[in-house]
Amino acid sequence: MQPARLAIVGGAVWGAPRATAVAIDGEFISAVGTDADIRPLIGPGTRVVEARGGTILGAFNDAHIHFLMGSRGLSYLDLFGAETQDEVERRIRDYNVMNRGPWLLARGWLYAAFPGGMPSIGMLDRLVPDRPAYLESYDTHTAWVNSRALAAAGIRPGAEPGILKEKDMDDFEAHLPQPTTEEDLEAMRAGMKIAAQSGIGSVQEASRGLKQLSQYETLRERGELTMRVRLAFDMLPGIGLDAWARRLESYEEAARPHKNDHWIGTGILKAFADGVVESRTALLLEPYAGTPNDRGTSAWEPGELAQAVKAASARGWQVEIHAIGDRAIRDALDAFADCDSRRRHRIEHIEAPAAADIGRFGQLGVIASMQPQHAEPVRNLREIWAPNLGPERAARGWPWASIARTGGRLAFGSDWPVVPIDPFLSLHVATNRQTRHGEPPGGWLPQERLSLAEAVEAWTSGSAYAELAEQIKGRLQPGMLADIAVLDRDLANTAPEEIAQTKVEATVVGGRLVFER
Repeated sequence: MQPARLAIVGGAVWGAPRATAVAIDGEFISAVGTDADIRPLIGPGTRVVEARGGTILGAFNDAHIHFLMGSRGLSYLDLFGAETQDEVERRIRDYNVMNRGPWLLARGWLYAAFPGGMPSIGMLDRLVPDRPAYLESYDTHTAWVNSRALAAAGIRPGAEPGILKEKDMDDFEAHLPQPTTEEDLEAMRAGMKIAAQSGIGSVQEASRGLKQLSQYETLRERGELTMRVRLAFDMLPGIGLDAWARRLESYEEAARPHKNDHWIGTGILKAFADGVVESRTALLLEPYAGTPNDRGTSAWEPGELAQAVKAASARGWQVEIHAIGDRAIRDALDAFADCDSRRRHRIEHIEAPAAADIGRFGQLGVIASMQPQHAEPVRNLREIWAPNLGPERAARGWPWASIARTGGRLAFGSDWPVVPIDPFLSLHVATNRQTRHGEPPGGWLPQERLSLAEAVEAWTSGSAYAELAEQIKGRLQPGMLADIAVLDRDLANTAPEEIAQTKVEATVVGGRLVFER
């Protein structure tokens, strides 16, 4: 055999007992074995990475992310983690003094930081009196704006002054400062550095993919793309089946050049069946706790979502549906029931399904695409999410183990920027059902804990399966794409409470070393 282009030695290869090293030829893995097996393949031009006893793992594949949104947000005021109103106000005041652009842009505020779960326009007018301010909630489903922002958009305060939810928030985006193409590319470069440092080799963009296609093509043409991306195109309500068929034709034309492309993929559509529990826009079978009639909202007319899904599936498209409330999850499962299971349709998030629907994922071959950090039992979950649902529904929160036990396939991701890109905190929550600080003792709903092997599989081969790419990535085997993360410890022998402290020492994507600590 010819000398390897790159070799990783001295580690513990995940999923391959006794293997300690990997050899790479071009973009693919050429050999997996012991150091003694691989060292003869090291030639004068071979780049060697010493794993020093750490795990050699297939690179993480983030099955649900909003990469451009997160990359843009790197330049905004960051409110994530501010758990009290005082801390939110302090960060806004400090930022407003030091950063004097035409708008104050921020993201990441938590509902639990505010009495009653929502901030007020009066508070923001007091903190930012002299320019428009737009502050996006951590889950990206609610925006908090001041009076100057409403005036700039020509909008009068509504029933909840200063609060924009769902479609109102989407419509408002047209009034925000729009970045140039080069500004977006620079932001994406910064985002790709974070992904590489996190051991992520692939991302699956969860919405607005058509608009981003040219940006990724530019990065690739310039030799700057350091991760693989799959772009979901939007499935929108209210356009009618004839218009939807024409939209699918245009999508197919845009997707055609990337049909067999391992770097920029398409072939999937994204729909929203509901909103989020915190703002009571998630769609429920029964009313929210403490309300007589409020069951959330849906933008789809009865039967409309199922018709759109069936038309897309018949043309060969995979479909993923954002569904958080039990009614939205049931509607999504019902929409997929008459579709070809070989399409591997997906439901995203699945925060609180009805007990009767948990087994349907396995029965219908629908992939459960979930983000474990959403289930970290922090204040926002305990004080807003769970009380909105009530104890009976909250007790079915994020049932990934129950879905897996009944034959469902799991795919994990981060949902960045909703939460940070942190596969190891994600693995910690998936296996411990605790906060990063180890609360509560024994875990929240501990019956839903996964083994570490199951959680890693969901982040690697499970995510590859969810994008119909398990034959080419997700495992470390000869002939597979050389997308690899080298960790600072032997993950299989790491104490459960220490998983979240794991660091990435090196990341390889397509045989290229894109990060080395």
